[in-house]
Order: sequence, then C-alpha cells, then structure tokens
Amino acid sequence: MKKIYLMSLWLLAFQLGYSQVVLNLQLPPMGLTIKPQLWNLSLVNTSKVNMEVRIEMVMTNVTTNQRVLTGTSKSVLLMKGIKQFQLQDLMPITYNVGSGGYGMDPSPEGFLPTGVYTICYSVLAVQNEGVEKIAEECETIEIEPISPPQLMIPMDEEKVEITRPFFAWIPPSPIATLNSMLYDWVLVEVQPTQSAADAVQQNVPLLSRSNLSFTNFQYPLSSPELDTSKLYAWRITAKNNLTPVGNSEVWSFRVRLFGFDSTLIKTGGEYFTKLRREEDAAYIICSGVLHYEYLNELNDTQVSIKLFDISDAQRREIGLDSASRPVQFGQNFNLLDLRQLSGMKDKHMYLLEVMNAKREKWYLKFEYRE
Repeated sequence: MKKIYLMSLWLLAFQLGYSQVVLNLQLPPMGLTIKPQLWNLSLVNTSKVNMEVRIEMVMTNVTTNQRVLTGTSKSVLLMKGIKQFQLQDLMPITYNVGSGGYGMDPSPEGFLPTGVYTICYSVLAVQNEGVEKIAEECETIEIEPISPPQLMIPMDEEKVEITRPFFAWIPPSPIATLNSMLYDWVLVEVQPTQSAADAVQQNVPLLSRSNLSFTNFQYPLSSPELDTSKLYAWRITAKNNLTPVGNSEVWSFRVRLFGFDSTLIKTGGEYFTKLRREEDAAYIICSGVLHYEYLNELNDTQVSIKLFDISDAQRREIGLDSASRPVQFGQNFNLLDLRQLSGMKDKHMYLLEVMNAKREKWYLKFEYRE
C-alpha cells in the first residue's frame, strides 16, 4: 500500500512537472504564406526536469470544420527555460493532407491555401509508456493570396518607339516569403479578333524565356525585330522553387515607326537627337549618318568624343578620325558619318559619349542599320 501511495505521488509530481510548459506561437507579422512559417514558435519549460517532446499541428477550415493539413515534428529535447524553435530545429516534418479540395502544394516548402483557418499546436511528451499532451495553443488566421508580379514597361496599350523593346516588371509580394524567385516571360502576336488575354492563352509564343532571375528582359538582337503593323501581348509568370505562384496581367503594345518627341529637334529640314546625361535604356535607330544635338553651356571651343559598341559586355571602342569635335557656345547640330567607320556592324547597339572641359559627359544610345 505504501509503495502504491509513493508511486502515485511520483506520477502526480511527474505530471505537474510536465504541465509547466508554455507554448507561444510566433507567426510572421505579414501573414502566413508557406509551410515553413508554421513552425516559428517558442516553448517555456518552467519545470525542474528536461523532457523529450514533439510538436503536432492541425490546420482546420473555420467555415467547414474540415481538416486541411496536419504536421508532426521529430522528437526534440526540451531543456529547462525558454527554447526558440524554427523549421530546421524540428525537421523532418511529417505532413498529411486532409480534404483534397484545397489544392494543397505537396512540397515541404509549398504554399498554403488561401482562406480562414484554425491552427492548433500540441506539445506531446514522449515517455516510455507512450505520449502525453502537456501543452496546447490554437489561433485563427487568414491566409491571403500572394500579390502577383506587376508589369511596368512597356505600358499597357503603349506605342513604343523601338522594334526591340525593354521589358520590366515588379516581383510578387510579400517578396520576403519567397526564397527562390524565377520568372517566365512570353510574347505573342494578337490577331484582329482576339483580346490580349486570349492571345496569350491560345497563340504560339513569338518569343519566350524561362527561369529568368532578374525582373527585366531586353528583347534580343538575335531575334527578328517587331513589326510596326502588328499588336503584341506579353505576360510574366512568377515561380518560387520552380513552382508557379502567380501570373501577371496581360498587357499589349504596338511598335510605331520612330516618332518625333521632345528629344528631337528639327533644323534645316533635318531631325537631331538630344544627348542625355544618363545612359538610359532608351535608344534610337540610325542608318548612315548620326544626327545629334549638343548644348554647350561652358563656351568650350571643343569637346571630346568617343563611340562604343555595347552589344556585349566587352564595350569595344570604335576608332574615330578625331577624338575631339569643334563646338560653339549654345546649341550645336553635329553629324557623324558612320559609314566611314570600320567596325560598324548591322543591328549592333552603340553608345556615343561627349565630354566637356569639366569632364561632364553626355550620351546617345543607338542601333545601327546598314
């Protein structure tokens, strides 16, 4: 009888020791997005003994009360005091998918389905006789959809000035939750009876690129230039760990013959392009003679001039007959005969650089056509 009494006291003390475990969830402030974020939590062991535990997670739909996902961590040693846990501390995680109507991403790093869910965590003490629940915490959360990538340029329904445009877009958000972003870019021709969205879905791509790591793409010189009489549509697909996570809108644009805007000045029946202070992405198309306008505000008598082939990373300098050009105060309308220069290649990109006495530089980017 005395042994039974002592054993009962020992079991009671053992259970009281295990009950002194506090579970604190630490879900990301921007909201849950992917499975690894489910395992950010801390355990406080206020007892006097260390214990072996594992953590179970149950995710339930609030509206239907259907079990969507369960996960069980490996067993870990919980020391006295506070222990912060993250995914790597609890791996491997064993997942089981509940209802099949939620399109659950099967990968361990996969995305969670959107909706409102109750997520309950249980801390189980692993004993020789089995397991015992010693702590539990539940929280209701809303998993919102990821904002898809957003197109930037060319703008929707824009008429671009160049036959090989520059494309750029904004990554999906929240980008901090996406650890391996790649992009698929596609360009199609839109037929007269189609919408831009239908064209992307139905037509064979005019050009496409997969697994781009940057949020921009320069239409390549090796591909045929776009036709000024046709309508084009483009779209971006964002992928995380090679799994698609969102499509951008579909935007359309046209290419028009090189027009005349604020960067052009007409004098003596000829159009001259203004030099710029920045090496920006915009460029003109030039055949034969390059017409450019330079504003001399320092009253220099001459400026330095250089020409570079920038079609590849080597940035090769093209030899000119003279490294300087005479100028007068104010506007200067100059000509550069490209036909007399050796090394000029059809459909290559070039950069004209003009530098004044204060070593300030102006630029003009152009594509050369024979």
